[in-house]
Amino acid sequence: MEVRYDIAIIGSGPAGLSAAINSKIRNKNVIVFGSKDLSNKMLKAPVVNNYLGFPEATGEELKDSFQKHIDNLKIQIKP
Repeated sequence: MEVRYDIAIIGSGPAGLSAAINSKIRNKNVIVFGSKDLSNKMLKAPVVNNYLGFPEATGEELKDSFQKHIDNLKIQIKP
């Protein structure tokens, strides 16, 4: 069976995931093309202090929060 998507997003970094979340909460069928590990650059960050709501989080903590959010919304990421 063929699956049709309303929106395809290239990139699984913070901007791509934000776009996917906003699309999903607006009842759009969305797919993200990117790394299932999300952003490697973010994972390597010892401290991320410029992300709203997460003062002084590590990159890994931020990535884990992103992962939980997209898992809860059942957002699909394809490599």
